[in-house]
Amino acid sequence: MKPAGVESAQLPLDIGAARGGVLPERLKAMLPVAGERPFDDPDWFFEPWWPGTSIMAFIEDGRVRLHTEHLADPLDTFPELASIVNQFVDDGLVVEGALLVLDDEGRPDSELLRQRLAGQAGQRGVAALVASDLLYASGQSQLELPFAERRRRLGSVLTDGETCVISRGLRGEGTTLAEAVSSMGVTEISARLLAAHYRVGARDESWLRIPVVAEAPVTRRPLLTVLQRLPL
Repeated sequence: MKPAGVESAQLPLDIGAARGGVLPERLKAMLPVAGERPFDDPDWFFEPWWPGTSIMAFIEDGRVRLHTEHLADPLDTFPELASIVNQFVDDGLVVEGALLVLDDEGRPDSELLRQRLAGQAGQRGVAALVASDLLYASGQSQLELPFAERRRRLGSVLTDGETCVISRGLRGEGTTLAEAVSSMGVTEISARLLAAHYRVGARDESWLRIPVVAEAPVTRRPLLTVLQRLPL
């Protein structure tokens, strides 16, 4: 169920945040609030909640650096992601998304990701980044822009490739998306208020993490038109 109200005040950036087109060294990620159940609302955008870990990619001076809460230098563990810099048509970018490890069939594998993060799996599986938000572009903060505009700009600076893709979803159709992803084995969806700003380091009701009731496997292909609009 969607919340009755949404707080839209902007928190200040970390000390050392970008000024004059220089990217911050780090950004604290915005955090979602637990939602109750899928809903439909044209003011919201719904995506799968991918079985991965949150990551930020900083594209600066033609190189990429990655930050997660789990690793000091993610590129040492996920060297495949160094090549994503070639998919961007701008510099001075900060992109937020989900870090996944894909199995031999191209499906996100939570256990392979856990092993990689723990340094137990070598180079098993293939790392991938599903980008969902644009926080800086051309060295300038995008945090005060509505999520809908940040997402539109993300599509203008990033081209889908084998290692990095833009997350797909549905505007207004949370229950439809939930039905589709439940039959794919995805157990949660993300709901983002299209008008909301990005609140650094805050847990905010403009972003919901909603559980999906798992359905029994079906023999038909589930909602093909929806799945074709989803990544991976």
